[in-house]
Amino acid sequence: MPFPERTRQRLRGGPWRVPAQAGLLSVLLGSGTASASAFQVEARTEAQAYQLRSYRQASPSDPVLLPRRRIVQYLGLTGYELVTGQDLGFESSLRLFADLGLPRGEAAKIDGLRSEDADLLYAFVRYGVGGIEGKLGRQLYVDVADMLAFDGLSVRYMSPRGIGAEVYGGLWVKGAGFLSSSVYQPDGTRESDVRRLDQGVAGADPTLTALEPMYGAKLLVENLRGVSASLGYRRAVVDGKTDIERATVEARYGQGLGPSAIAGVDFDLVQLKLAQARAQVRWDGETLAVSGEALRLSPVFSADSIWYWFAYAPRDEARVRVDYFPRGPLRYYVQAVGSLYHTVINDSLQLARVDLSQGQPSNTVGGSAGASLRRERLRSAVDVSYRRGFGGSQLWADLTAGYGFGEGHFTLDGRLSAARIQDGFNPLLEGTFLGAQVWASQALSRAARLSLVLEHNVNPYTRWDSKVFFLFDLKASL
Repeated sequence: MPFPERTRQRLRGGPWRVPAQAGLLSVLLGSGTASASAFQVEARTEAQAYQLRSYRQASPSDPVLLPRRRIVQYLGLTGYELVTGQDLGFESSLRLFADLGLPRGEAAKIDGLRSEDADLLYAFVRYGVGGIEGKLGRQLYVDVADMLAFDGLSVRYMSPRGIGAEVYGGLWVKGAGFLSSSVYQPDGTRESDVRRLDQGVAGADPTLTALEPMYGAKLLVENLRGVSASLGYRRAVVDGKTDIERATVEARYGQGLGPSAIAGVDFDLVQLKLAQARAQVRWDGETLAVSGEALRLSPVFSADSIWYWFAYAPRDEARVRVDYFPRGPLRYYVQAVGSLYHTVINDSLQLARVDLSQGQPSNTVGGSAGASLRRERLRSAVDVSYRRGFGGSQLWADLTAGYGFGEGHFTLDGRLSAARIQDGFNPLLEGTFLGAQVWASQALSRAARLSLVLEHNVNPYTRWDSKVFFLFDLKASL
């Protein structure tokens, strides 16, 4: 029995497809008489060796480097059409890791640090029928406001006319959850105060590990005469009190070549202020594209964070970019950027009367330019960028190149970077920074690939900084 259209689309290149640089090759196994169910297994093993600079018991003239020796294993399992003729499936991704250079006793002294653990990144069952799609389990959600992970249910409906709605709700994934990752929890708070509570530290907060219910909804318009839009609402509650409450509006317009536009607003309903915003207009021609963009960017803090109430630093930015892609292997671009930094401090504090900027300007100006080349097995790109103003000045130059040997079973990529930095806040971040990276990848079979990544940096901050990554990737479709 043939797969439903949705399943065929996913097998042709759905959300599980890994970028080419990861070096994963898919293989189709099984006979034509197999059942309608399809499964995909992905595995990656990483051995990482590098070092971090210590901020304690060190000085600018005598830096102390802390070695890291980590083994990381990613395992993903995806199933399609578990019931013949029905769009029923599941998706999952599990990450296991162990830091061989970090004893458990040392990790226990630092909040949120673990010497070994398992993170369930996502795992959900998905079912689609007609214009309805539902997901149950741990899932990721991304929009103009934030990226979050939650354990719960989401339901989306889209009518044939391109008008629909979605609702979602569950428990926000936090660092205290079983097999959970804190990557997507609100910023500005510790994962847990268990250690401080055990030690009787004054001010320790037992609610950091409390369950955080969250829910949201959106009205949707999809590709209605080239227009897609949404109006959304989200709220999260901790210990009976609102932690985050946001309203979002997003809109897109585009019909191939010619004019297009993107706009989005994230509004904070707790403090009644603009949190994030983006507006872009673009024109695409056969060999030329021109775009202009304005953004308001600010961190997403929890209401439990002191930074949310007393000091936050949004940034306004404007960009203008021109891309030129004539016939042939070369592509070019040039971009101008201007930013305005705000350090908003509660004026009721003594801190607000102190000049923290120390004469620093509140704006930056700069730009970048680059070119890329693709010709058969060779690919290369060069980028140069410069910014000056708030925080000092930065000049960056990057050169990348890659080549595929034989039938592409062996690929070799390299990167050279040079930067001249004068940081107005950190005297250690001044001088010339140089870096080089080599990525060699060998396909062992149609489903397996072996990669080795070597990186070395020379700079006044870490002096000599070396990294080694060993990767083994396996991907199979059944």
